[in-house]
Amino acid sequence: MRIFLIVLLFLGSQVSILAQQLQQIESLQGSWNFSVGDDMSWRLPSHDFSGWDKIYIQNSWESQGYEGYNGYAWYKRKVEIPDVSPKDKIILKLNRIDDADEVYFNGTLIGKTGNFLPNPVSAYSEERHYEIPVSLINQTGANLIAVRVYDLYYEGGILGSVGLYKDATARYFLKDLSGNWKFKAGNNDSYKGFAYDDRNWEVLRVPGKWESQGYRFLNGYAWYRKTFNWDRSTSGGDVVVVLGRIDDKDISYLNGQRIGSVDEMRRGSYFADKEDYQTLRAYRIPSSKLNSGKNVLAIRVWDDRYDGGIYEGPVGIMSVEAFDNYFSEYEKSKNIFEHFLDNIFD
Repeated sequence: MRIFLIVLLFLGSQVSILAQQLQQIESLQGSWNFSVGDDMSWRLPSHDFSGWDKIYIQNSWESQGYEGYNGYAWYKRKVEIPDVSPKDKIILKLNRIDDADEVYFNGTLIGKTGNFLPNPVSAYSEERHYEIPVSLINQTGANLIAVRVYDLYYEGGILGSVGLYKDATARYFLKDLSGNWKFKAGNNDSYKGFAYDDRNWEVLRVPGKWESQGYRFLNGYAWYRKTFNWDRSTSGGDVVVVLGRIDDKDISYLNGQRIGSVDEMRRGSYFADKEDYQTLRAYRIPSSKLNSGKNVLAIRVWDDRYDGGIYEGPVGIMSVEAFDNYFSEYEKSKNIFEHFLDNIFD
């Protein structure tokens, strides 16, 4: 009973932190328009889906008249999102989809998890967080969310909660670096170079586990690269390069120069006494190390086993003051469950 109560307390603390970081704009529970089959024109706002069936999310499609169906299907719903500012970060959160998905907002792909044919990969247990670019949002009328789902076997469909959220961490950033990063499995020291040509690398969503993005059995080394522009007038002092939580170890480079690793963080002021995979990577550097114009971040990741990659944010660049405020609010102390595990396994 004591362990059960501790776990309940942990769940409460985690929900509280999530509620602070992701502030719900609108729940998208209830019925959605639905059709089996697959047609890429269905992603477009011009497509008429008024004659489609309606089924409830959080329940499999098998339990709603599509028993025994495996394969492709689409969910669609219109939603209004007024009062959005250019600095807002809007997140579509889908709690669980069985098995793989692509999500389109007003016809534009905003995220995908798992793999479709010819090499299907299930990501049925993954929570999806897809950013909706503010530039895509129609603030004076309806917007279309279209979810393309592929089910390999057993239950299929959107089986968890769905909602729209604002990410409260967006207010801390000088530069948000989440989104598409270049990715390559393996290890080669030349990958850190500013001038290295990564045009033929795969593109992965960051943050997000690499297992849910086509690298299901990858353990060992892999590299991430992100090219971005920087305005020198943004900050004249030190800044903090925040690279999220990485499973398991990293060595991180900016424009070919090493800026830190999780092992070095253990000696720094931004270490919150967590395990490697739980530690938020935060590397303080002089802003003079950032080029005016093009910059390249390169991260070498070592994954020991199980999940791998830059799996959780925030990811971006903050002023020292902003990061100190973020760190005090979200990172500084352990949660109850972490203390409990330390006492059990130490």
